[in-house]
Amino acid sequence: MVSKEIGGFFSLESYGEKQYHKNGILLNSARNALRYIIQVYSIKEIYAPYYTCPVIFTAIRKEKCKIIFYDIDKNFTPIGNIPEKPFILYNNYFGICSGNIRRLLKKHKKIIIDNAQSFFSPASGLACFYSPRKFFGLPDGGIAITNKKIKRTFEKSISYKRMSHLLMRPDIGAEAAYNEFKKNDSEIDELHIQEMSILTKLLMGNINYKTTKIKRCNNFQYLHANLKEMNELPIRINKKAVPMAYPLLIKKPGLKEYLIGNKIYIPKYWDGLEKVIPTDAFSNYLTNNLLPLPIDQRYGEKEMKRIVDVINAYN
Repeated sequence: MVSKEIGGFFSLESYGEKQYHKNGILLNSARNALRYIIQVYSIKEIYAPYYTCPVIFTAIRKEKCKIIFYDIDKNFTPIGNIPEKPFILYNNYFGICSGNIRRLLKKHKKIIIDNAQSFFSPASGLACFYSPRKFFGLPDGGIAITNKKIKRTFEKSISYKRMSHLLMRPDIGAEAAYNEFKKNDSEIDELHIQEMSILTKLLMGNINYKTTKIKRCNNFQYLHANLKEMNELPIRINKKAVPMAYPLLIKKPGLKEYLIGNKIYIPKYWDGLEKVIPTDAFSNYLTNNLLPLPIDQRYGEKEMKRIVDVINAYN
């Protein structure tokens, strides 16, 4: 056995916060957490929403699993007749769909919940998975929760080469570090299923989960109070929910570019879906018009007011 190193230069330190999802299987990405679930249940066919990140489709197909697509409505509820017995993948969109999940579970037993946008949601369904890097400054990482486990062990991931954008942003800003972020993000696509790296676990030990919850909820409520009249989505949120972003659905061409021009960075959910979604599907309308406004723990009422003011100033 190799002796543990003692002394020498310092490394990153951790406050030692306990893992949030205690029963979670710690892996190197959320898409690989889904692959893990597909493997453990030997899933050969799964219903999946059009409106989700295309890397999910890639992960499913890597497991030689067939996808049957379904659309959703403005309440993020599945549309169409989905049989009771097949496996179903459902997104907890923006972390505000706990009500939909409860209703779906009454009818369908083989539901896998994609909690990539809802890190703080409790486990539910047959299995579920999380993407902590969508909520925190992490290079990678995914968490699967399932009653069954794969018996074989996985090699441990190495993450330090995917840290560059996280280290660059404090010094030179998000815009200057964006290409590095894209490069590191694309590398995750090529990763095999691995155990979460020591570095990612270390960084997760520095997260103040309690403060994060409070700030995200407060920011969400501020935006909703000021933007609900223009929002096409009838948002009803559980008081215990901790959202990822505020989903503003508004058909206002150019608003996204205007926000970005004012240094309010808005992603598109999701690039590449135009190849999958039928033009008459509601998911297509969401892809083209939904603006996920940032509400995360880095910000407070001052930043939320600025977002509202910029939106109101756009004609």
